[in-house]
Amino acid sequence: MLRSVLWARRPLFNNMSVFIQCLNPLTGLQTWQEQDEYYDYHQEVARSAFADMLHDHERNEKYYIALKAAIEKKHQAGEEANVLDIGTGTGLLSMMAAKCGADTITACEAFTPMADCAAQIIKENGFEDKIKLIRKRSTKMTVGKDGDMAKRANILVTEVFDTELIGEGALSTFRHAREVLLERNSIVVPHSGTVWAQVVESAKVCAWNRVRPIESEATLVDAPATIQACSGAAAVHDMQLSHFPRNDFVPLLEPQPIFRFDWSSKKPLLYNEKALLRVQPIASGTAHAIFMWWDLNMDPDNEVLLSCAPVWEHPDVPDDVRENNLRLQKMADLIPWRDHWMQAVYYLPEEVPITRGVEINLVGYHDEYSFWFKLLNGSIDEIPDSPRPVCTCYAHVAYSRTRIGQLNDSSRNRKYLQALRKRITPNSVCLCLSDGCLLALAAARMGARVYLLEENFLSRRTMEMFVQANKLSEKVKIVESVNDLLKTGEDFDLIFGEPYFISSIVPWENLRFWYLASKFPSSIPRMPIAATIKAVAVEFKDLQKIRAPLGICEGFDLSSFDGLVQMSSDRTDPPIEAQPLWEYPCKALSAPFEIVRFDLTQKVNFDESFQVSDNISIAVDGSCNGVAVWVDWQLDSEISVSCGPIEEVVPGKRVSWDPYTRQGVHLFRRITNVKKGNTLSWVFVLDSLRSEVKLDFSLLTDI
Repeated sequence: MLRSVLWARRPLFNNMSVFIQCLNPLTGLQTWQEQDEYYDYHQEVARSAFADMLHDHERNEKYYIALKAAIEKKHQAGEEANVLDIGTGTGLLSMMAAKCGADTITACEAFTPMADCAAQIIKENGFEDKIKLIRKRSTKMTVGKDGDMAKRANILVTEVFDTELIGEGALSTFRHAREVLLERNSIVVPHSGTVWAQVVESAKVCAWNRVRPIESEATLVDAPATIQACSGAAAVHDMQLSHFPRNDFVPLLEPQPIFRFDWSSKKPLLYNEKALLRVQPIASGTAHAIFMWWDLNMDPDNEVLLSCAPVWEHPDVPDDVRENNLRLQKMADLIPWRDHWMQAVYYLPEEVPITRGVEINLVGYHDEYSFWFKLLNGSIDEIPDSPRPVCTCYAHVAYSRTRIGQLNDSSRNRKYLQALRKRITPNSVCLCLSDGCLLALAAARMGARVYLLEENFLSRRTMEMFVQANKLSEKVKIVESVNDLLKTGEDFDLIFGEPYFISSIVPWENLRFWYLASKFPSSIPRMPIAATIKAVAVEFKDLQKIRAPLGICEGFDLSSFDGLVQMSSDRTDPPIEAQPLWEYPCKALSAPFEIVRFDLTQKVNFDESFQVSDNISIAVDGSCNGVAVWVDWQLDSEISVSCGPIEEVVPGKRVSWDPYTRQGVHLFRRITNVKKGNTLSWVFVLDSLRSEVKLDFSLLTDI
């Protein structure tokens, strides 16, 4: 369904249903939708789905090996093996401990639906009498005669890590456990964690963070100095770096181990630390960002390593492969895939020139949950304090990183400028219907007077900065609402847009441009003139794991978890979600096909619904686990812009995706082995009255 659910919630009088306040991205209107009384519950359960983590065989296996070694070590020392599993989830690690011969096992899980599920799974696997489940946070647990544990545990196993390692509260979890819940000489699984940092030069990475000027023969639109100097959003940029093209960045420093966390140490874990490394660069260039990842030493003897390194630094990749981009790409498909533990990009507060052979200071900081970094030249006697970078220019709060990358996409901008030049004269009066559209300023540079609709406060404030910095206040008028536009009485010569709206999630939600343009006479020329929703049947290598059922996992039956999550997901999740598909390899199983084409020069018909259905043949054999969906925007009869593939789609080959938009993805619940000639069918419905889009896919096979 085309909606973004907001936090507001109001019960109906009979307490059997709730109203959920929704923002309709097509109309921009907030509406109330009736849902059953358990909607919030099911939404929480669906969001707790972490099947991709449990599909991570290497993670599971190495936890199993380390846990078995810890239990054996305690037994060999003549001690009981008393295991505490913090954040047990499905109970998998606790059941591993039981199978490895632990004497007692206490598992804690604070999220009630997951605790209920864990209890069911533990019972179904025959460990009900072996595992004690505590339904609370570990920091609320007590030890003693009448406590949650009769005595302290001597083995802790837990997985409380995220892309930043410490972002889920790992420091406080381990610190409290060591102080309150564990014996002095306990074994902790994992034993320690190391954070690695690699300084890189990359214009492509930088494009996701800093808005650059739009240039043609000369600079058309300059970026305000405050925006160019801003360090960006505080939140980490998590990314599947193994699929970031190796020729799109230059390592300036070798990867550096900058922080180490000893989860077993008797020394207290610190919530705030600084680290300084004086490092000799391996190449000259401009430092734009830091790639970060971490690894875990699972056991005290450092024999079991779990690495989240990208492919070019992964310990399982031979040195000779790392220098061969083609072989490296193939190897990226072989190392463990993780959506729960990606790599991270940290943007430096300022771009720093680096010279090969001239030492530089790499400074790292962390608080209880996050990291940040700086590069400093010269000799440093003391590590300077530095607050965590935050956005001070509004642009990084108003726009996603994907959108900032889109603003910097020179190829895309060139097409829009080419189309605008055909339409605009010095006497033109134009209306721009898009959020944060720098092309409106480019049109003003071409001589037009431009009205720019900006309904979002932060976007409006950002665009005011651009207008002021480019001295275009006489040419560009920013308007807050459609009603204000209608009151101007202007006779517009052109209505244009990219289209892009902050409220849009999946690509076709930008059809709001059509809805807004329909409030004006259809005799006014428009750009784009058409929108085509397109799709392709695909075989994802890994992405399907975020929704795929677990069934039997490492010898344990987790099907109750599958049932819980699938039921809640069916009730609350849209059938198509947005994903940056450049990060998730897939091959095409069909030719790309058109679902529906809209003529944007005509008015939206609000009086009747529109439905279309059709099918396409599968072109090559494969495992069809999804369909990728995108929109092509026809700017004029000659120029089009796609938010989908950037190269020709060839069935049986990997698809190359636009890195500056997110595509729509439909993942099949049941993965089907298809053969050439099998059929993929679809039904598309546009309910104009309710302003909703529904898109459903199904596979017809002989199997």
